[in-house]
Amino acid sequence: MKTISDKDIKFLLKDARADRSTLINLVFRYDNARFKTSTGLTIEPYQWDITNQRAYTNQKSRAAREPFETINAHLDRWRSATKKVLNALQLAQIPFENETIKQHLDTELGRTKKVKVVEEKTEPFTEYIERFVKEAEAGKRLNSKSMRYARYTLAGYMKLKRILERYQAETRNGIDYNDFSLDYYHAFKLWLTGRGLTLNYVGTLLKDLKVMLKQAHADGLHSNNVYQHRDFKKLVEDVDNVYLTDDELTRLYNLDLSANARLDRVRDLFLIGCYTGLRFSDFSELRPENITHNGRILTRKTLKTSERVSIPLNPKVLSIINKYEGIPPRTITNQKMNDYLKELCRRAGLTDSVEVSRTKGGRKETRYIEKCEMVTTHTARRSFATNAYLAKVPTVAIMKITGHRSEAVFLRYIKISSEQNALMMLDHPHFSGLSSESVAAAVPVLPLQKVA
Repeated sequence: MKTISDKDIKFLLKDARADRSTLINLVFRYDNARFKTSTGLTIEPYQWDITNQRAYTNQKSRAAREPFETINAHLDRWRSATKKVLNALQLAQIPFENETIKQHLDTELGRTKKVKVVEEKTEPFTEYIERFVKEAEAGKRLNSKSMRYARYTLAGYMKLKRILERYQAETRNGIDYNDFSLDYYHAFKLWLTGRGLTLNYVGTLLKDLKVMLKQAHADGLHSNNVYQHRDFKKLVEDVDNVYLTDDELTRLYNLDLSANARLDRVRDLFLIGCYTGLRFSDFSELRPENITHNGRILTRKTLKTSERVSIPLNPKVLSIINKYEGIPPRTITNQKMNDYLKELCRRAGLTDSVEVSRTKGGRKETRYIEKCEMVTTHTARRSFATNAYLAKVPTVAIMKITGHRSEAVFLRYIKISSEQNALMMLDHPHFSGLSSESVAAAVPVLPLQKVA
């Protein structure tokens, strides 16, 4: 894939023979097509440097040069924005088309035209959601990181559309832009909760509602900004997810699966995730090229965040990779692997009872489940982070691999009990009764005297 460079983007005069000011066009040629758009800038042809595609700035006085320096600065901005858009489209594997390039370039330059809201002609909200999803699937809309939207994200938007339509049918409440208010938000939340949905499920729907209202507002379809209110928020609660300890991972590693090739491959793939902290989408797509530095470092650009991570490989991972002659084990679907992981962990005896609490239908529910039933592909990533933290690997170093940007979010992500936390803190000078100064002075700690 060829990276777009400055020389691929040209600036040409609309009429180089004009005897008056003429427009400056931006031109980019690709395949057998040409993208051309007006920059809106004008210049007289005799002031234009055809070779360098810039305005001449050889005027003697500063005042005379300034307008042409301004033109060149704007042209630099246009070129930079165009390169960013074209490279982002390439990275997302979206074919170049003039309409697609123009749409993204206008957005990048802040040139998106605001549509005057006309109540009777406005596209209904649910129809807008469907159109948004179709355009995103076709690559005509990218997310905030200039990447394609994930399939599960778009599926969530379509789920919101169906639930809004069901809400309207059952309650007779409207579902168009001007219908939404704080009272509406609370009524909709109460209706969702009354259907026995979990708090996090309800929270995800409310989050998607905020996103779609925001997108429709940006596209000029309405002027209702209630979604910006601080009380119009996503609901979330910590869920009881498990992690596997180092001892449990070793138990899986040593499990004899020579008679079951299916579980053997699942176990090996899962352990790679547990010892690298990669998401399923990443550890299931590893290639020999990802193993660098004489087999000691795994380097990969993550699919979700497009960040390049480098992870030291421990002996168990190296042993697994060598088992497959340098080619990581072949993957299966996430759903199938989750099913097989429960079977695998049951074989390894990971059947301790785990207390699980969640809010469902507005009520707190607590139940007890065997640990093996709670293991999924994402348990691998959580196990890596928690075990590294318990091993006292610096938090910043772990976050560099997991991609967490906030330590507060990271600490909510790892799973350690209050007892484990207390045991870790025993070594801290504050709790051991020894400070660096007291150790140096070797002053004994005297017992407290009884008070009469």
